[in-house]
Amino acid sequence: MTIDVKDPKFLRWAGAVLVVLVVVPTYFLSASYPFTYSARKQVVQELDAKHQKLSRDLEKARLLVRNLDRVEQEYAILHEQWQVAQTLLPDENQMPDLLRKVTAAGQQSGIEFTLFRPQTPTPKGFYADNPIEVSVEGGYHQTGIFLSRLANLDRIVNVSQLKLRGTEDQDKNPRTVKTSMILTAYTLGPGPAVADPVNEGQGDGTLASNQNQQTAAKPGAAAGAKH
Repeated sequence: MTIDVKDPKFLRWAGAVLVVLVVVPTYFLSASYPFTYSARKQVVQELDAKHQKLSRDLEKARLLVRNLDRVEQEYAILHEQWQVAQTLLPDENQMPDLLRKVTAAGQQSGIEFTLFRPQTPTPKGFYADNPIEVSVEGGYHQTGIFLSRLANLDRIVNVSQLKLRGTEDQDKNPRTVKTSMILTAYTLGPGPAVADPVNEGQGDGTLASNQNQQTAAKPGAAAGAKH
Protein backbone atom coordinates (compact mmCIF):
# COMPACT_ATOMS: atom_id res chain seq x y z
CA MET A 1 0.00 0.00 0.00
CA THR A 2 1.41 3.32 -1.06
CA ILE A 3 1.00 6.37 1.22
CA ASP A 4 0.58 9.66 -0.48
CA VAL A 5 2.01 12.27 1.84
CA LYS A 6 0.14 14.92 -0.08
CA ASP A 7 -3.19 13.24 0.51
CA PRO A 8 -5.41 15.52 2.65
CA LYS A 9 -6.60 12.56 4.75
CA PHE A 10 -3.03 11.59 5.54
CA LEU A 11 -2.17 15.15 6.47
CA ARG A 12 -5.12 15.34 8.90
CA TRP A 13 -4.16 12.02 10.46
CA ALA A 14 -0.51 13.04 10.78
CA GLY A 15 -1.54 16.37 12.35
CA ALA A 16 -3.69 14.60 14.93
CA VAL A 17 -0.84 12.25 15.86
CA LEU A 18 1.54 15.18 16.18
CA VAL A 19 -0.84 16.96 18.53
CA VAL A 20 -1.06 13.90 20.72
CA LEU A 21 2.72 13.39 20.80
CA VAL A 22 3.56 17.04 21.56
CA VAL A 23 0.68 18.69 23.38
CA VAL A 24 -0.26 15.93 25.80
CA PRO A 25 3.27 15.40 27.28
CA THR A 26 3.72 19.15 27.45
CA TYR A 27 0.50 19.46 29.44
CA PHE A 28 1.49 16.83 31.98
CA LEU A 29 4.96 18.28 32.36
CA SER A 30 3.65 21.80 32.90
CA ALA A 31 1.10 20.55 35.40
CA SER A 32 3.63 18.64 37.51
CA TYR A 33 6.49 21.14 37.23
CA PRO A 34 5.41 23.44 40.11
CA PHE A 35 5.32 20.52 42.55
CA THR A 36 8.67 19.17 41.41
CA TYR A 37 10.26 22.63 41.59
CA SER A 38 9.00 23.30 45.14
CA ALA A 39 10.32 19.97 46.40
CA ARG A 40 13.70 20.49 44.80
CA LYS A 41 13.86 24.06 46.06
CA GLN A 42 13.27 22.86 49.64
CA VAL A 43 16.01 20.26 49.30
CA VAL A 44 18.40 22.90 47.96
CA GLN A 45 17.58 25.24 50.86
CA GLU A 46 18.16 22.49 53.44
CA LEU A 47 21.47 21.57 51.85
CA ASP A 48 22.48 25.23 51.75
CA ALA A 49 21.68 25.64 55.46
CA LYS A 50 23.73 22.54 56.33
CA HIS A 51 26.58 23.81 54.18
CA GLN A 52 26.61 27.18 55.95
CA LYS A 53 26.55 25.51 59.39
CA LEU A 54 29.42 23.21 58.48
CA SER A 55 31.34 26.19 57.12
CA ARG A 56 30.90 28.05 60.43
CA ASP A 57 31.93 24.98 62.43
CA LEU A 58 34.99 24.55 60.24
CA GLU A 59 35.99 28.18 60.72
CA LYS A 60 35.60 27.84 64.51
CA ALA A 61 37.78 24.73 64.46
CA ARG A 62 40.43 26.50 62.41
CA LEU A 63 40.34 29.49 64.79
CA LEU A 64 40.67 27.19 67.79
CA VAL A 65 43.68 25.46 66.27
CA ARG A 66 45.34 28.80 65.58
CA ASN A 67 44.71 29.93 69.18
CA LEU A 68 45.47 26.58 70.81
CA ASP A 69 48.92 27.61 72.09
CA ARG A 70 47.57 30.82 73.60
CA VAL A 71 44.63 29.02 75.22
CA GLU A 72 46.96 26.40 76.72
CA GLN A 73 49.23 29.12 78.12
CA GLU A 74 46.28 30.96 79.67
CA TYR A 75 45.02 27.71 81.17
CA ALA A 76 48.45 26.96 82.65
CA ILE A 77 48.55 30.41 84.28
CA LEU A 78 45.04 30.07 85.68
CA HIS A 79 45.79 26.57 86.94
CA GLU A 80 48.89 27.82 88.74
CA GLN A 81 46.91 30.67 90.32
CA TRP A 82 44.26 28.20 91.42
CA GLN A 83 46.88 25.99 93.06
CA VAL A 84 48.21 29.02 94.95
CA ALA A 85 44.67 29.84 96.07
CA GLN A 86 44.22 26.28 97.31
CA THR A 87 47.40 26.65 99.35
CA LEU A 88 46.26 29.93 100.90
CA LEU A 89 42.65 28.81 101.33
CA PRO A 90 42.36 25.34 102.90
CA ASP A 91 39.23 23.31 102.47
CA GLU A 92 37.00 22.64 105.44
CA ASN A 93 38.75 19.34 106.21
CA GLN A 94 42.06 21.19 106.72
CA MET A 95 40.75 23.58 109.38
CA PRO A 96 41.99 21.45 112.32
CA ASP A 97 45.52 21.61 110.91
CA LEU A 98 45.27 25.40 110.61
CA LEU A 99 44.01 25.66 114.20
CA ARG A 100 46.94 23.56 115.40
CA LYS A 101 49.28 26.05 113.73
CA VAL A 102 47.50 28.92 115.51
CA THR A 103 47.91 27.05 118.81
CA ALA A 104 51.59 26.47 118.13
CA ALA A 105 52.08 30.14 117.25
CA GLY A 106 50.60 31.13 120.61
CA GLN A 107 52.63 28.62 122.63
CA GLN A 108 55.87 29.55 120.87
CA SER A 109 55.16 33.22 121.55
CA GLY A 110 54.62 32.65 125.28
CA ILE A 111 50.97 33.73 125.49
CA GLU A 112 48.01 31.84 126.99
CA PHE A 113 44.63 31.33 125.32
CA THR A 114 41.69 32.15 127.62
CA LEU A 115 38.90 32.09 125.05
CA PHE A 116 38.38 30.31 121.76
CA ARG A 117 34.85 30.56 120.34
CA PRO A 118 34.14 29.66 116.68
CA GLN A 119 31.40 31.72 115.04
CA THR A 120 29.02 30.73 112.26
CA PRO A 121 30.84 30.44 108.90
CA THR A 122 29.72 32.92 106.24
CA PRO A 123 29.68 31.69 102.61
CA LYS A 124 31.25 34.17 100.15
CA GLY A 125 30.86 32.55 96.76
CA PHE A 126 33.58 29.96 96.21
CA TYR A 127 35.02 30.45 99.72
CA ALA A 128 33.73 30.95 103.26
CA ASP A 129 34.71 33.19 106.19
CA ASN A 130 35.35 31.27 109.42
CA PRO A 131 35.52 33.83 112.26
CA ILE A 132 36.84 32.77 115.67
CA GLU A 133 36.58 34.91 118.80
CA VAL A 134 39.87 34.66 120.68
CA SER A 135 41.22 36.09 123.95
CA VAL A 136 44.82 35.71 125.13
CA GLU A 137 46.98 36.89 128.01
CA GLY A 138 50.66 37.71 127.86
CA GLY A 139 53.22 40.45 127.80
CA TYR A 140 53.22 43.20 125.20
CA HIS A 141 56.25 41.71 123.53
CA GLN A 142 54.84 38.16 123.52
CA THR A 143 51.50 39.39 122.16
CA GLY A 144 53.28 41.22 119.34
CA ILE A 145 55.26 38.09 118.49
CA PHE A 146 52.02 36.06 118.37
CA LEU A 147 50.39 38.52 115.96
CA SER A 148 53.51 38.47 113.81
CA ARG A 149 53.47 34.66 113.68
CA LEU A 150 49.82 34.73 112.61
CA ALA A 151 50.69 37.09 109.76
CA ASN A 152 53.45 34.73 108.61
CA LEU A 153 51.35 31.55 108.52
CA ASP A 154 51.17 29.81 105.14
CA ARG A 155 47.38 30.12 105.36
CA ILE A 156 45.47 33.39 105.34
CA VAL A 157 44.32 34.38 108.83
CA ASN A 158 42.91 37.88 109.20
CA VAL A 159 43.00 39.68 112.57
CA SER A 160 40.24 42.21 113.33
CA GLN A 161 38.57 43.94 116.30
CA LEU A 162 41.89 43.88 118.18
CA LYS A 163 41.57 45.20 121.76
CA LEU A 164 44.33 45.35 124.39
CA ARG A 165 43.92 46.18 128.07
CA GLY A 166 46.08 45.82 131.14
CA THR A 167 45.54 43.19 133.83
CA GLU A 168 43.97 44.11 137.16
CA ASP A 169 47.10 43.34 139.17
CA GLN A 170 50.20 43.69 137.06
CA ASP A 171 52.54 43.43 140.05
CA LYS A 172 51.47 39.91 140.94
CA ASN A 173 50.59 38.77 137.45
CA PRO A 174 53.48 38.74 134.95
CA ARG A 175 50.98 38.59 132.10
CA THR A 176 50.53 42.31 131.69
CA VAL A 177 48.11 42.42 128.75
CA LYS A 178 44.73 40.92 127.97
CA THR A 179 44.07 40.87 124.25
CA SER A 180 40.81 40.05 122.48
CA MET A 181 40.42 39.72 118.72
CA ILE A 182 38.54 38.06 115.90
CA LEU A 183 40.60 35.64 113.83
CA THR A 184 39.07 34.93 110.43
CA ALA A 185 40.24 31.91 108.48
CA TYR A 186 39.13 31.33 104.91
CA THR A 187 38.20 27.97 103.43
CA LEU A 188 37.32 26.80 99.93
CA GLY A 189 33.78 25.62 99.52
CA PRO A 190 31.29 25.32 102.40
CA GLY A 191 32.50 26.45 105.80
CA PRO A 192 33.18 23.87 108.50
CA ALA A 193 30.55 23.00 111.05
CA VAL A 194 30.54 25.25 114.08
CA ALA A 195 31.89 23.62 117.23
CA ASP A 196 30.36 24.21 120.65
CA PRO A 197 31.48 27.56 122.09
CA VAL A 198 34.31 27.43 124.61
CA ASN A 199 34.11 30.04 127.35
CA GLU A 200 36.69 31.47 129.71
CA GLY A 201 37.60 29.17 132.55
CA GLN A 202 37.00 25.96 130.59
CA GLY A 203 39.86 23.62 129.79
CA ASP A 204 43.42 24.59 130.60
CA GLY A 205 43.23 27.93 128.79
CA THR A 206 44.90 26.78 125.57
CA LEU A 207 43.51 26.41 122.07
CA ALA A 208 44.63 22.79 121.97
CA SER A 209 42.56 21.99 125.07
CA ASN A 210 39.53 23.70 123.57
CA GLN A 211 39.94 21.68 120.38
CA ASN A 212 40.07 18.46 122.45
CA GLN A 213 36.77 19.38 124.08
CA GLN A 214 35.24 19.97 120.65
CA THR A 215 36.60 16.63 119.46
CA ALA A 216 34.76 14.85 122.28
CA ALA A 217 31.50 16.31 121.00
CA LYS A 218 32.38 15.73 117.35
CA PRO A 219 34.69 12.71 116.88
CA GLY A 220 37.37 13.15 114.26
CA ALA A 221 36.70 16.86 113.66
CA ALA A 222 39.93 18.03 115.20
CA ALA A 223 42.01 14.90 115.54
CA GLY A 224 45.63 15.63 116.22
CA ALA A 225 45.00 18.99 117.90
CA LYS A 226 46.83 17.82 121.03
CA HIS A 227 50.31 19.11 121.68
